[in-house]
Amino acid sequence: MCGIVGYSGSKKALPVLLEGLKSLEYRGYDSAGISLKTDKIYTVKTKGKIVDLITLITESRLDTKASIGIGHTRWATHGHPTSTNAHPHTTKNVAIVHNGIIENYRDLEAYLKEKGFSRATDTDSEIVALLIEHFLEKYDFFEAFSKTIAKLEGSFAIAAISTKADYIAVAKHESPLVIGIGNNETFIASDVAALIEYTNNFIFLEDGDIARIEKGNIKIFDKYKNLTRRKITIINWSKQKAQKGGFKHFMLKEINEEDEAVRNTIQSRIMPDGTLILEELDGMEEILKNTDRITIVACGTSYYAGLTAKPVLEKFTGVKVDVEIGSEFRYYNYIYSKNNLFVAISQSGETADTKEPLKMAKNNGIPTISIVNVKESAIARMADRCIYTLAGPEISVASTKAFVSQLAVLYMLAFYIGHLKGKDTSKEAQYLLKIPHLIKETFNMADKTANSIAKTYCKYKNYLYLGRGICYPLALEGALKLKEISYIHAEGYPAGEMKHGPIALIDEQTPSVVVAHPLEPYYSKTLSNCEEIKSRGGKIILVSSKPHPIADETIQIPDVNYDFAGFVYVIPLQLFAYYSALYLGHDIDQPRNLAKSVTVE
Repeated sequence: MCGIVGYSGSKKALPVLLEGLKSLEYRGYDSAGISLKTDKIYTVKTKGKIVDLITLITESRLDTKASIGIGHTRWATHGHPTSTNAHPHTTKNVAIVHNGIIENYRDLEAYLKEKGFSRATDTDSEIVALLIEHFLEKYDFFEAFSKTIAKLEGSFAIAAISTKADYIAVAKHESPLVIGIGNNETFIASDVAALIEYTNNFIFLEDGDIARIEKGNIKIFDKYKNLTRRKITIINWSKQKAQKGGFKHFMLKEINEEDEAVRNTIQSRIMPDGTLILEELDGMEEILKNTDRITIVACGTSYYAGLTAKPVLEKFTGVKVDVEIGSEFRYYNYIYSKNNLFVAISQSGETADTKEPLKMAKNNGIPTISIVNVKESAIARMADRCIYTLAGPEISVASTKAFVSQLAVLYMLAFYIGHLKGKDTSKEAQYLLKIPHLIKETFNMADKTANSIAKTYCKYKNYLYLGRGICYPLALEGALKLKEISYIHAEGYPAGEMKHGPIALIDEQTPSVVVAHPLEPYYSKTLSNCEEIKSRGGKIILVSSKPHPIADETIQIPDVNYDFAGFVYVIPLQLFAYYSALYLGHDIDQPRNLAKSVTVE
């Protein structure tokens, strides 16, 4: 991942590619590159920004007259951010760019080694170029491309060019790819934002589609290899709106991307049989096997991700898990156990209140792991090992997709340590592979309902958020989201604690958002708490897969295994906060007084 641009037409391709890549800079990236085709393929790529790429192009002897080309901005997944690992990846006759993750790249690498091909980079993406080159020995370019796509497992949007053809071949599966239609010219991109200044006519490819792009000529084949036609959509967006994918705010776009964030985070690390491959932890097996206590330190939403994962970590590792607030942890004398493991969580990797406790743990000789989204950030570099979440850039200040991707890493860590300690966690790891689909289903089910309820309830000035078990930290996170962007006062509480004080707040003007999984051990007790709320005139908004007549409103979501409820139940809470802020007219992506990364104490 992160951004793809391509051009085939009668104009020079280079300016189109560079402008397209500039339009995708908002997505975040660590390297960039382009390939142009004339009688051969010319490639320039580099670690760094588009401006660095332009400097290299200016200094190179690049044939800038080419009318066919592809470009890419990379957010590293496999392999460090380097010029070598940057896209496009090339062979003698092929150049490709790729977003997504090739899950079976190790198997394909073994297959290619037998054929005399080997990788020159650390990426999974290079496998695509090598496979096409291999098939070119027997087939024409489009057939070689098609045979390559048939061998791939995972998510991908791919564009390829070859010395043996005057067109671009593209394919899509679970990663976005769009075709822009111009006058005797055709564009491709991972995002409408890259093309909006050139055309407003777009074809959104569907999963399984493979297409051949040649100037104004487009041929699309569906997953059954049948020549097909896709609807042309006219989009009249500004560039800023295009960057938001048509969503009104980045926050809503990022909630919509949570399935992709989890999928990218887990799919190269969990095999179909449930085997976990966490290369980041190679060499730590004995430390993890002997771990007798896990200390998680984080702030804000990351802290609530740690709290949500705590019971799962304890269940599968069999050790005590402490989840601590970074700003508090740094000021008291924490007593570590003999075989303590310290885990720091931060979306930005620069959170000062998390960085300092990490430094303290290292000074005490404690093994450290960080869970971070931003490559080469301070916390990522400081920890002994870093497991990156692959959520992509999160632009909105209110964190959403970071939460579920952090949760995914914590669950993988629980299953991995549990496996090292002798437990069979393969079934749980396999269930985690289902979570992206459940997240998308949840968004589709909850979006309209959350919108409607928020329109009615945004007038209230105070809220209680209640939950038990794994739903309690979700109640905390839901209350935080409402406070952050709607500026409505909200308090998260364990439902069982309501009678110990908060019940005094309940009246007709204080709604309660109750997060309740029907299979949680305390479900009937949560319903009893709801009865207490109703008897005092309080209104109940229930978030559950099972409606109940006691609720005034229900945001219904799909059934999900109780241990995995956090991934699904958080979505309607985020949506309710978003729509509440929307109807109140607030600046959702940049709420007052808040910063995306808190880098000072």
